[in-house]
Amino acid sequence: MKTLTLHYDQDLAMVTIDLQSSRRNVINRSLISEFESLLDRIEQHDGLSAVIIRSGKNNSFIAGTDLNLFSDFKKPGDALAFCGEINHLLNRLSTLSLPVIAAIHGHTAGGGLALALACDYRIATSHTATRFGFPEVTLGLCPGGGGTQRLPEIVGLTNALPLLLTGKYILAQEALAIGLVDELIHEFGLVDAAKTAARKLPRKSSTRSRKLFSRTSRFFETNPVSRRVILSQAAKAVQSQTRGSYPAPHVILSCVRYGIQHGMEKGIAFEAQMFDQLAMTDESRQLISTCLTRKSARKNPSKARPADVRRIGVLGAGLMGSGITSISIRNGFDVTLKDQDYPSAALGKQKVWKDLEPDITRGILTEQERERMLSGVRLTDNYCDLRHLPLIIEAVFEDLPTKHAVLKEAESVMPEDAVYATNTSAIPIADIAKAAKHPERVIGMHYFSPAQKMPLLEIIKGEKTDESAVATACDVGIRQGKYVIVVGDAPGFYVTRMLVPMINEAMLLIEEGADIRIIDTAIMNFGFPVGPVTLVDEAGIDVVSHVNEMVQPVFSKRGIRISQAIHRLQEAGFAGKKNRRGFYDYRNRKKLLNEEIYPYFGGAGRKDFSLDDITERITLVMLNEAVYCLQEGILRDPKDGDIGAVMGMGFPAFLGGPFRFIDTQGLKTIWDRLSYRQSLHGGRFKPAQLLADRMKQQKTFHQ
Repeated sequence: MKTLTLHYDQDLAMVTIDLQSSRRNVINRSLISEFESLLDRIEQHDGLSAVIIRSGKNNSFIAGTDLNLFSDFKKPGDALAFCGEINHLLNRLSTLSLPVIAAIHGHTAGGGLALALACDYRIATSHTATRFGFPEVTLGLCPGGGGTQRLPEIVGLTNALPLLLTGKYILAQEALAIGLVDELIHEFGLVDAAKTAARKLPRKSSTRSRKLFSRTSRFFETNPVSRRVILSQAAKAVQSQTRGSYPAPHVILSCVRYGIQHGMEKGIAFEAQMFDQLAMTDESRQLISTCLTRKSARKNPSKARPADVRRIGVLGAGLMGSGITSISIRNGFDVTLKDQDYPSAALGKQKVWKDLEPDITRGILTEQERERMLSGVRLTDNYCDLRHLPLIIEAVFEDLPTKHAVLKEAESVMPEDAVYATNTSAIPIADIAKAAKHPERVIGMHYFSPAQKMPLLEIIKGEKTDESAVATACDVGIRQGKYVIVVGDAPGFYVTRMLVPMINEAMLLIEEGADIRIIDTAIMNFGFPVGPVTLVDEAGIDVVSHVNEMVQPVFSKRGIRISQAIHRLQEAGFAGKKNRRGFYDYRNRKKLLNEEIYPYFGGAGRKDFSLDDITERITLVMLNEAVYCLQEGILRDPKDGDIGAVMGMGFPAFLGGPFRFIDTQGLKTIWDRLSYRQSLHGGRFKPAQLLADRMKQQKTFHQ
């Protein structure tokens, strides 16, 4: 067998899963076939008392199903047949006369978690690499291996629904607390502990027959009225969060409900049918495509050799500098953190300490591990302490003279082959590099705020930046856990270039009399996590005003007017959420419209605008700007444009990104709608020439 090995330890059958062609174990047709054959051998072997299933990988038990399989689902029934293969295997496993123990270390997700749930006993390592989840919902799918049936039965409805409906992962400690696993052990004792547990379990034992809940919880979980209340509340929450855009969460709830009403066997069959239906939806196809594309952003696109970077210099210990420091030490880097004086640098380190606190609470880190990470952070107020570092990341205020001054100071002590990366959201790298003796070593690394949470990193190659600097910056970003895209150098780069017209159109709509709340509602209904007006408040009105000023030259060349409303608000002291004075009033817990805003937009009187009208205007200027970025060489590839928009600005993943969306809608459709809007509203809707070129060539962007 290529993936499974079976050996016998006295009376125990030891099964090891190790997919040789992959860094992680995943479920594919070969694995299913091998497992079926292996169970035949086990059933024919006399004298066995138990079966132990473990992984041969050091980072995963089974990390889910191979996504490349989904390209085989061409027509209705294809996915159903695949589910049938999985469920036949898991049914054999769950009904095996011998107790089956899953010895789990590492990533355990999707079909891998379904396999673990089909076992009789689950023992897991307490290592932070051991995590459990059903991410199918994030791919527009429901579980296809009985997850909606076995999980609620084992951990209870209230514990199961958050895992099924959000796709989030939980650590081993939480898995133990809810009954998902039966025992935790240190990773080096996993196999011995599994053997001990195996010899204690009687034949035909099942954790599912044990009482996992307190008497009160058990009554609540099994009471039909209580179950209806739980499912009803979950359905309301799903509708509020998805706004009807994602069908998968509603289907998952229907699968859980069906299993409760009709039993597990019929529930598993119903789940497989729903999986088959969802696999044929556009939403799922786009989400799977986006997921596969994201993986490419975890690979270094440069063929040059990166420098060996183990310690990073970070200039500026504010929110961004401390955030970059935090993600760096989490991922194995040491950091020299510099600010203008030592107390300021110490405050930055204190921010990092606080940033790690939630991981202590959740059990991801111990106090000792946090102290070990923080011991790698050296504080300084002297540029000389940066003199041996191969990479310095500057994270000072977005002001060109300030950046020039810092660059000159740093370059005076840096090795000639060291890379100087500036964190900027809008200032061209060529402008910053004008102050450098070695502009070929200057590059942009645009971290999105907050750096600890936002997954995208834009690497900006300046006019003179050499390829080895690109390779080094990409390598460090990927090792920091970021999705990396390399973009060309121009004001605003790519993501900011997309955001500016989006926000500008929202401001123009408000000037025309549109209601602020309706604008946000329209774009959230389209699928964005927040509306453009709320985004301005969260980013900061002062920040958006500054970015508009930086990017203005790009749009002025095309005769596009940028609304001055945000600039007027900034001058009047409105800063957004940070000072609780923005488009919304944040002085109370409930987010309310700030009535002080409308006088800056023509008065309190508002006009009626349809949601469709607002949605089309705002989305069209974004889509068009994405095409302009590709046309101007800011983007290397449409895939980068899709990744950047989804990961950097919250473009709806189920639509695949701007270029996937244009392809799906049809290039002529987008051209016609832009042309129509241009006739109504002017040059900001003028279609990019590349759109016309692709139409003439009868090509899509992803063709």
